[in-house]
Amino acid sequence: MRSLAAVVIVVAAAAAAQAQAIATLKGRVIDRATKAPVAGAVITVGNELAATDDAGEFSLALPRGRYTIEITAAWLRTHRQPLALTGDAELVIEVEAADEASGERIEITDIAPTAPGETKVDARTARSVPGGGDAGKIVQSLPAVARPPAGSAEIVVWGAAPRDTRVFVDGVPVPALYHLGGYRSAVGNDLIGDIKLTPAAFGPDRGRAIGGVIDLGIDDPGSDRIPTWRAQLDVLDGSLVGKQRLGPITVAAAVRQSWLDRAIGAVTDPAELAPNAPLPRWTDAQLVARGKLSAQVTVIGWVLGSLDALDRTLASTDPATEVREQIDQRWVRAQVTLRRERATGFEAGTVWFGRERTSDDYRFGMIPARHANAAWVGGARGVQQARLSEALTLTLGGDLDAERANLERTGSLTIPAREGDLHIFGQPPGDDVASDRWTATTLDLAGHGALDLRAGRVTATLGGRFDGWLLDASRLTPRVGTTPGIGAQQILFTQDPRGSVQVRLSSAAQLRIDAGRYHQARAASDASAVFGTPTLGLERAWHVTAGGQWRHAPFAIEAAGYARWLDDLVARDLAVTPPLAEALTQGGTGRVLGVQVTARVVGWRGLTGWLSYALSRSTRKDAASQVRRLFDHDQTHGLIAAGGWEHGPWTIGGRVRVSTGEPRTDVLGAYFDSRSGRFQPIRGPHNGARLPTFFAADLRGERRFAIAAMRAAVYLEVQNLTGRANAEEIIYSADFSTKGYLTSLPLLALAGLRIER
Repeated sequence: MRSLAAVVIVVAAAAAAQAQAIATLKGRVIDRATKAPVAGAVITVGNELAATDDAGEFSLALPRGRYTIEITAAWLRTHRQPLALTGDAELVIEVEAADEASGERIEITDIAPTAPGETKVDARTARSVPGGGDAGKIVQSLPAVARPPAGSAEIVVWGAAPRDTRVFVDGVPVPALYHLGGYRSAVGNDLIGDIKLTPAAFGPDRGRAIGGVIDLGIDDPGSDRIPTWRAQLDVLDGSLVGKQRLGPITVAAAVRQSWLDRAIGAVTDPAELAPNAPLPRWTDAQLVARGKLSAQVTVIGWVLGSLDALDRTLASTDPATEVREQIDQRWVRAQVTLRRERATGFEAGTVWFGRERTSDDYRFGMIPARHANAAWVGGARGVQQARLSEALTLTLGGDLDAERANLERTGSLTIPAREGDLHIFGQPPGDDVASDRWTATTLDLAGHGALDLRAGRVTATLGGRFDGWLLDASRLTPRVGTTPGIGAQQILFTQDPRGSVQVRLSSAAQLRIDAGRYHQARAASDASAVFGTPTLGLERAWHVTAGGQWRHAPFAIEAAGYARWLDDLVARDLAVTPPLAEALTQGGTGRVLGVQVTARVVGWRGLTGWLSYALSRSTRKDAASQVRRLFDHDQTHGLIAAGGWEHGPWTIGGRVRVSTGEPRTDVLGAYFDSRSGRFQPIRGPHNGARLPTFFAADLRGERRFAIAAMRAAVYLEVQNLTGRANAEEIIYSADFSTKGYLTSLPLLALAGLRIER
């Protein structure tokens, strides 16, 4: 810590010495008539240029002195005003729309080119789309994301398993994007900035994932986007956010507490809803601080915390089939980042740590299953980017991710069911009960680099990631009598080439291809000598995406094709009696192929949204001798239309989703098992059946108004407008002679109030 403090002091002192005559100008451009932010305007101050973002904001670093600031755009009257810059300054500048024959003002916002399938959304747009007003919920409505089952917090991106996709907040990995039940994001609605999804073929700066990457940015607490204080409440929960400037540092804090279970209990019996949707309890809190050490050096720190609990009983007339479950999940993350801007690039360093505790007590009749995990996690990241010339930019970095987990497990080997298990909903698990306690260490030390080259119409990125892995398990064999424990340890090295090539066909059209190799470590929960295999290593994948994009602001059309080949996947050993300490194998393979077409509109007369269709096929083989089967979450067809329209004090958002039902294994018949006294199913082909097609339409409306010196808003959201009973599971009678469907919730209305200043 002393050396780190010394580095910080040296960097800050050097930056301050270089920047004695440099000041930071931050501004916000708004429309004089409507007071709405103006995006896409060009700011000229001396020889420096900038453009306003979606919130109408810009920032420039300038020598102190006198200037004329000029604001131009095709739809604006050119605005000029004198500026005397004697130190850091913040401005709010009002501009007027250009005169037009029709008297109509049209705001144009450009759309930046993206990698095939990549989507970036600002928090303001995210909150306008149905999702309870929670910015993080937008991920479930993005192109490339499969429709999640009701009450699920899992994220399936382009046919990848939920565990294969990582979630980062300002570059720091977090264990989950959503609270239990998936009703709210767990990383803070009020302080989220931009949200970006890269479904495949992401760059070398991200590791330990063979699926996709979700990046969330914490907003600048000094921005006008975060009010001095805000209170919000609806039928799901209540939240409070506030900020305070303390000298050169701005601090913002937010907290949220659920009361959904109590709200439901006031109108109906929660036990009646338990089979259709869980009713969890959640709490989350965030504390963010940001300040300037100098004109070029910024320090950012935050702490995120999340608490979840769920008590659920699925009642049955037969006590042997009644299900009880108690889940408790809690985690915390904290980080500090120093970022230094330079004339030719930037450099940044981050140190982070966290704690996770999870317990799941499950009982099917008299058969118990308990899982508990307590882990310390931490790491560091550093990156430096330099523009070597007009045509070359070099980015170098390194990161360290470490996890030390202590785990306990008791119960049947088949609880919980793994992806690929021949699982029938409601079927009792095997009555074999085992127990184990173990520890597992996962350490990944990596260096990465990328070189961007620009030559005429062609832009290429050549990069790579080089990882050293340490995988450790406390016991190589189960505990038997007084046999001493011998651990298992592996040191592995991987080299992952990654790159992209983009060809600009015209000012409006481009073609791009991205490809790369990816690795991730086995889960700590799979390193048990009883329930798993301590010697499991790394899973790997190759990604290729290719597509084209046509842009004519504010519209864009994109077509993307993608392929993902998966190897060394962890799967259950199919033998009736697996070898000792080898309940899991690493011979699984997978393949994902698909195409996606997306049309977007950004800021056209207040409308922002997208219409996307995806056709895909995701398959798996758990062993080389097995027949290829459908992935448990495969959805062949997926159509989603989502967007928000803002006009004056009104915001209207809508969403329509249509998707193929998930695969299931059908039951062809049954036989009576005299040993257990129950009927056992005769299964059809593995994942040879499907749930019916899913359809849902949602609508959200918000009206803003003023109360004295405060701003307020009321909103109403109606989910599943048509009241369609979408099937989420196939359920069978006790003798498997008849079947029906477990359906999701019917029409659901959410009303709420927000007050801020």
